[in-house]
Amino acid sequence: MVIDFESKSKQGRLIVVSNRLPVTISQNDKTWKVTLSSGGLVTALSGLKKEIPFTWVGWPGKTFEEHDIIKINELLLKNSCVPVYLDSKTADLFYNGFSNSILWPLFHYHAGDIVFDQKSWNAYTNANESFAKVVLEIANDGDLIWVHDYHLMLLCNMLQKGLARRKKNVKIGWFLHTPFPSSEIYRALPVRQEILEGVLSADLLGFHTYDYARHFLSSCTRILGLQTTTDGVEFEGRKVKVMTFPIGIDPNVFLEAQRSTQVISRLKELETEFKGKKVIVGVDRLDYIK
Repeated sequence: MVIDFESKSKQGRLIVVSNRLPVTISQNDKTWKVTLSSGGLVTALSGLKKEIPFTWVGWPGKTFEEHDIIKINELLLKNSCVPVYLDSKTADLFYNGFSNSILWPLFHYHAGDIVFDQKSWNAYTNANESFAKVVLEIANDGDLIWVHDYHLMLLCNMLQKGLARRKKNVKIGWFLHTPFPSSEIYRALPVRQEILEGVLSADLLGFHTYDYARHFLSSCTRILGLQTTTDGVEFEGRKVKVMTFPIGIDPNVFLEAQRSTQVISRLKELETEFKGKKVIVGVDRLDYIK
């Protein structure tokens, strides 16, 4: 798949890469439509989108007939999105198999819930290769590639090798949106070395908290035998920066909601209903980890 996406910026573009594109593709009366999705990563990057335009690379969430691909590519491109197409079996084993049945519980200290499956690992590797192929097709000199989360922990290594062959001056960053477990837990993963080496090909690695970064560095030392400092690790003759970037919120979204007629009306109802009482509200997800 070749997509014509030339940068108009002399300073290069920002290319965001994640498992899913931030859009939902639907068809109504044989007409395809693209709408913005809701989700943690979409919300997290909404503030950045206001300041910096970027291209988003990811899986569109479903498979399509060959004759629809051209039209869908055009619609996605209008939304600054570039698709990575995966067959349904690979997508399932990559996402539901290795990513969410092995890495997700392991990273949340549920090592007893994982059962390593070679087919899922193969699909994970193949999916990361598919992502690498698409990103390498559109990357130009001076671009910044920002890879997200545990679904794509082999991608940085694949990109670095591909970019080296093409002699492109591109920087790569990777950010983990989940915890990173202690080395005692992480070493339970049979492919622990491959995963670590996969992300160490990036120039900058980001984590939510210092503890997550510290656990990662500890794994690099204890599993790979690498020299680490508080802010990085030596890998293959280069210094990989490891830093913490706590995720923030867009306060304007909440301030605007607070001033809306619907919220004001609902607050008055609650004040009347619970007058003279103290109310404690808990908002929880049904996910067994969250």
